[in-house]
Amino acid sequence: QIIEKIKNPELQNLEIPEKFKAVLRDYQMAGYRWLCTLAECGFAGILADDMGLGKTVQMLSVLYSSLGQATSIVVAPSSLVYNWESEINKFAPEIRTLVISGNKALRQDMINEIGTYDLVITSYPLLRRDIELYQDVKFKFCVLDEAQHIKNPDSINSSSVKNLNAEHRFALTGTPMENSLSELWSIFDFLMPGYLLSRTSFANKFEKSIQRDGDKETLAELRKMISPFILRRKKKDVLKEL
Repeated sequence: QIIEKIKNPELQNLEIPEKFKAVLRDYQMAGYRWLCTLAECGFAGILADDMGLGKTVQMLSVLYSSLGQATSIVVAPSSLVYNWESEINKFAPEIRTLVISGNKALRQDMINEIGTYDLVITSYPLLRRDIELYQDVKFKFCVLDEAQHIKNPDSINSSSVKNLNAEHRFALTGTPMENSLSELWSIFDFLMPGYLLSRTSFANKFEKSIQRDGDKETLAELRKMISPFILRRKKKDVLKEL
């Protein structure tokens, strides 16, 4: 049943929130159903649509559908934090949103009030400084925007987001892998720790074989493992809808 749900999310009886029915294009509705299906099955995933195809609004529709359940968190680059707030005000102002900002004392006061909000938005740099303040918080969704910010598994960005406690985890990025397979491993280590093995085992089994030796069988095996958990549409694929 799980396999069928993931392979055919469009067949699941997942109603689009009324507020978003007139907003989402068909491919975005498919994205909503895909994200909800993964969450329902206890998995995580990467929404990797091209830039400009509306990853934010697709994720917002999912967050909106879970209103009243528990607080969620979005971690974004500093330059996009207020863009998220603007998109929420535009599409779903009912989502009670807290943008973490200000000095350390002010941020601590804000974090203490997290439970009274539906969604918390913070930046990668601020999360690095505040991660200890989140230790006792359990989030519904943890969403990484521009998730290539954790492509280096040794970075403080990576270790910080991986310490957040959330029931469901999603990554938004048009570039899940830019230079090496270790970047993909790092994002999956946030999403579903252990699914792509340990870092050393992944390097030995996949990285060396694929990048150094060009092993097509190993590449096919990796593709088979990750494809259910990555949804990527290019602009040319949905041109008729744009």
